[in-house]
Amino acid sequence: MDEIYDYIVVGAGAAGCAIANRLSERPDIRVLLIEAGGSPNHFWFKVPIGIGKLQVDQAVWRYQTEPEPALGGRGLEWVHGRVLGGSTSVNGMLFARGEPRRYDEWRDAGCPGWGYADVLPYFKRLEDCPFGDPAVRGRGGPNPITELDVDDPISEAFVAACHEAGLPTNPDYNDGSGNQGVCRQQMTTKRGSRFSAFHAYVKPARSRANLTVRSEAPVDRVTVNGNRATGIAFTAEGQQCTAVARREVILAGGTYHSPHLLELSGVGDGDILRKHGVPVVKHLPGVGENLRDHLHPRVTFETNRPITVNDLLRSRWRGGRELLRYLVLRKGLFTTNTFKVMAYARSSEAAPYPDIRIQCPLVSGSLRNSGKNLDPFSGFHLGSYFFYPASRGYVHLSSPDPRAMPAMRANYLTDAGDLAKSVQAVKLARMISRQPAFQPVIVRETRPGPEVVADDEIKDYIIETGQTSWHPIGTCRMGTDKDAVVDPQLRVHGVARLRVADASVMPFHTTSNTNAPSLMIGEKAADLILQDAG
Repeated sequence: MDEIYDYIVVGAGAAGCAIANRLSERPDIRVLLIEAGGSPNHFWFKVPIGIGKLQVDQAVWRYQTEPEPALGGRGLEWVHGRVLGGSTSVNGMLFARGEPRRYDEWRDAGCPGWGYADVLPYFKRLEDCPFGDPAVRGRGGPNPITELDVDDPISEAFVAACHEAGLPTNPDYNDGSGNQGVCRQQMTTKRGSRFSAFHAYVKPARSRANLTVRSEAPVDRVTVNGNRATGIAFTAEGQQCTAVARREVILAGGTYHSPHLLELSGVGDGDILRKHGVPVVKHLPGVGENLRDHLHPRVTFETNRPITVNDLLRSRWRGGRELLRYLVLRKGLFTTNTFKVMAYARSSEAAPYPDIRIQCPLVSGSLRNSGKNLDPFSGFHLGSYFFYPASRGYVHLSSPDPRAMPAMRANYLTDAGDLAKSVQAVKLARMISRQPAFQPVIVRETRPGPEVVADDEIKDYIIETGQTSWHPIGTCRMGTDKDAVVDPQLRVHGVARLRVADASVMPFHTTSNTNAPSLMIGEKAADLILQDAG
């Protein structure tokens, strides 16, 4: 028999967990939260530096892009969370709201209700932030925000070098006053442990009789009757199952899965659907388009300070000592995602707001395989990237089989401006590395190396080595034009009782990271849903 709920939320990531919690606060509403992955139940899910282990674990989806034309035909691996909490259970935990004016640009691009003044109350509601101005930072929300200490000589040297390069200190890059400057990283951790969206929203709500959480149950499609979503078909313990939604189905599967599910359900570009034998329910050519991601080049260094991740992995003694420091004091490198400090800068004086981020992770290597191939010496790197790319890619069906990986490509650097900004990002990182304050901790630049100087040589290095930042957005773009997938209330155009609420609805990036905006989207989506519910 069909399971019957008022609302079905597909995907237990940042937005999905928030929506399920907020909807189930109403005892008269019955909610199903369904997730393809299992539970985050081993040690490395708790330890921030465990990100390296998690991304080679079975708790992630492993997708591969099609050959990227502007990267010499390289395909990149795109890893994302397949577990309760979604990518918040395996990501870098960095909490960045973004540039306020970018939200105003969302509003002005056909998304009324999504300007900075509109979304600020939701950022405040989701935070438990013990520092900063309480007028703009939240207190007592479900997501604890921790500001990391700068307590090692490499991070200290980075901060000092940024000052020498002309960047000010930014005491709180999330306070809405602009994020330019060097700053301590803010993370969704508590007492040194990862605090995923699952911990923030679902664990406290699991005792509610009106909330059902299903894990290890991948959804195959949304069921539709005419132009109205009626529920979902999913697989559990090898059996085909269905669930009915009396009010709405909310897709929160993320930038890859939400458009894929729409297409599997007959919602998308009719030509693509017919090619794969999927009956067309609603021709929406924007589904799966507008994919954007941050391409991340890295400049690596050998250091004379044996305090890096490389050292912890090469020496059992150093690794054991650092682990003990973490277990006893909740301090040290284990409380981080490998870095503690970063800087936001403008690519040029003409840039209206900071558009490049430089970060200083205490790890070095080729870094092409989720933390593998580390250097056999003490090392760190400066990762720097442009975070408002214009290059756009796609995620589309490759088969009517819901287990088949979709076809995907970011089309990195196909916009000439993105490549120019990426070159400037690398040059800014190198300029910081050459400041006097940094010299005592640097032995040499190992990649791309001092012989790579000209812009064309830097371009080649970016093309050969740049990797994803795991910040994909935009494949179910919000808006009111003909290519938009959802309206400003996140309702799918032309299909009743169906919404999308996750990073896929973002028209373009507002920030260097997607975690905080995705949590905000979930919080706001819950209010939009409840407003329609009456």
